[in-house]
Amino acid sequence: MRIRTEHLFFCYEGGRPAVQDISLDIPTGTLTVLCGVNGSGKSTLLRLLADLAQPSSGQILYDHGKKTDYKTAEAVSMVFQQPETQLFAGTVHKDIEYGLMERGVSKEKRTEIIAGALAKTGLAYDEFAGRSPFLLSGGEKRRVCIAGALAVQPGLLILDEPTAGLDPQAAQALLEMVQQLRSSGLTLIIGTHDLDSFLPVADKVIVMKQGAIHYNGPAPALTADPGLLADAGLTPPVYASMGRRAVQHGLLEAVPDNLEELLIGLEKHPLPMPQTDRWPAGTGASARSSAMSPGNQNTKTSEQHSAEYSLKGTWKRDHSPRSSRTERVQTIIRPGNPRLEQNTPRRPGWQGLDPRAKWLGMILGSLVLLGMNTLLPLLLTAGLLAGLAASARISWRRAFRFFRPFLLMFLFLWLLSGLSWSSPDFALGPLSLSYAGLVRGGINVLRFLLLIALGFLFTETTTGAPLREGLEWGIAPLRTLGIRTRNWSLAVSVTLQFVPWILGKLAQLQLALGSRGRRARGVARWSPRQIALIIVPLLILVLGMGDELATAVESRGYDPAKQRTPVYQLRWSRRDTLAALGILAVAAMLWWVARIS
Repeated sequence: MRIRTEHLFFCYEGGRPAVQDISLDIPTGTLTVLCGVNGSGKSTLLRLLADLAQPSSGQILYDHGKKTDYKTAEAVSMVFQQPETQLFAGTVHKDIEYGLMERGVSKEKRTEIIAGALAKTGLAYDEFAGRSPFLLSGGEKRRVCIAGALAVQPGLLILDEPTAGLDPQAAQALLEMVQQLRSSGLTLIIGTHDLDSFLPVADKVIVMKQGAIHYNGPAPALTADPGLLADAGLTPPVYASMGRRAVQHGLLEAVPDNLEELLIGLEKHPLPMPQTDRWPAGTGASARSSAMSPGNQNTKTSEQHSAEYSLKGTWKRDHSPRSSRTERVQTIIRPGNPRLEQNTPRRPGWQGLDPRAKWLGMILGSLVLLGMNTLLPLLLTAGLLAGLAASARISWRRAFRFFRPFLLMFLFLWLLSGLSWSSPDFALGPLSLSYAGLVRGGINVLRFLLLIALGFLFTETTTGAPLREGLEWGIAPLRTLGIRTRNWSLAVSVTLQFVPWILGKLAQLQLALGSRGRRARGVARWSPRQIALIIVPLLILVLGMGDELATAVESRGYDPAKQRTPVYQLRWSRRDTLAALGILAVAAMLWWVARIS
C-alpha cells in the first residue's frame, strides 16, 4: 500500500499544534523509520496515519489517491508500544479473532487465518492458541499483538516502539521478523528510538522536530552527517559514532552503514591489548616513587587519572571531603530552604492557594452537596464549579473526556430510578415511568455528578506533593491516638491521582480497539460491547499498577512510624486566610439555600 499525506496539521486543545504541514510519500513495500524526541509529534503522526485521530486540516491518501475513509483505513493496522493495553480476550485465538469478526470473515476461515498470522510471528498455533495472552512474556505478547494486526491482511502495518522493553534476544528476533514482513511486500512504518537496530534496515528515515519534518530521506545520509540527528535532539547510532572516529584515525575509509560493516573494517586493524601493569617486573620502589615525584609532570597515578577524567566536561570528580558534600545535600533538602521553595512556584490565581485551603473547600463542598435534596442549590453549585473550572482554564474538551465514562452509567441509573409498577405517568408495558421518580433520581444523579466534578476540579488544580502535604497536616492530630496518619495520606493521595491514570489507560484501550476493528466514534466507543471488551484488561492493569506501587513503597524502605522530609513546604498567607473565609461563607450560603428550598 502506498500512502501519501498532503499538508497535514493536527492541533491539541487550545490550538497548540502537534503536527505541522506534513507532506509524505511512502511507496509500497518499504520500511520507513519515524524518529524524534518525546514531544516531537511522532506518536501523533502515527495515529493520524492509522486513522485513530482526525487531522485538523490536510488529507491522507491511500493506494491510488483515494481519500481516507473507514473502508480504506481498515487496510491499516497499528501495534502500540505497550502490549498489555492491546489484549482483550481470554485466549490468544479469541484475541486475534476479534479483528476478523469485525471485518465479517466467516468462522470457517478464521482458524486458518489465525494460524497463519501466528506463524508469521514465530508462534505455533497449537502451543499458543489456547493460552491466555495476559500470562505470556513481554516478547510473546508483542508477537500476539502483531499477529492480530497481520490477521486482517493490512496493506500498511504501523509499529510504535516495537523493541521497547524487550531483552536483546527478543529484540533481535523481532527485527528479523520485521525484515521478513517487508520482504513479503508489506508496507511498514516504525516509530522508534532504537536507531541502532532499525536504521541499517530502513528504506527511508523521517526525523521529526517540534511537529515538523526535520529530515526525510535515506539512512546513510544521517550516519554520514551527525548534525542531522543532533539538531533534532537525537543521538547517532553507536556504530556510526565509532565508525566516524575510526575514519578520523585512519582505520576506516568511510563511515559504516551498520554494525557488521564496522566490525569487518576493524578486523583489518586489530587494536593492541591494553597494558595492565605499566611498571616492568623488577622495577624497584625507589624508581616508581621517583617517576611519580612532583617534578615528573608526565606520570600520574590511576586514581589521579580517574579524578581528572571528564567526558566533554559533563562529569568531574568531587574532591571535597565527604562531610562537606553531605552538608551541601542536607542544605538543599532542608525544610524551609528558599532554593527549594523557588523550585516549586505557585500556580496563578486561586490555583496557587495553600493546599489546606483547597482541602477545606473540598471537604465542606462535599458535605454541603450531600445535604442538598432540591434542584435550586444543586444548580447554584453547578454554576459555581463551572466558573471555577473556567477561571482555572480547564478546557471543556478535557472535562468532557473526564465525564464521558460516567454519563451513560448515570443516565441508566436515572432511568432506572423512574421505573415503577404502578405509576400511570408513562406506560411501558408492565412497567411505567414515574415522573416523581425521574425527578428524585435526577436530583440524586446530579448530586453525585457534582461530587465527581468537585474532585475533578481539586485534582486538576493541585499536584501530588501539595495535595499530600495538606492532607497530612490536617490529620496530624490523630497521631496522638496512635493512628499512622502517613498511611492515610499516602492512600488518599494515590487514590486521587489514580483516577487520571485510569482515564489514560481507558483512552489507550479504546485506541487499541479502534486499531483492531471498526473506528468507533462518539457514543459508539462506549457501547456495552466495547465496555465488556475493556473491563477485563483495565482491571488487570489496575491490579498490576497496585502491585508495582506496593513494590515501590517497600523498595524505598517506607516506614510509617518515622518522620520524613517534606518535598513541598506549606506556606499560609493572607490570601489563603481570605480564601478560607470565602469558602466558609459560600458553604454557609449554599447550606442555607438547601434548607429553605
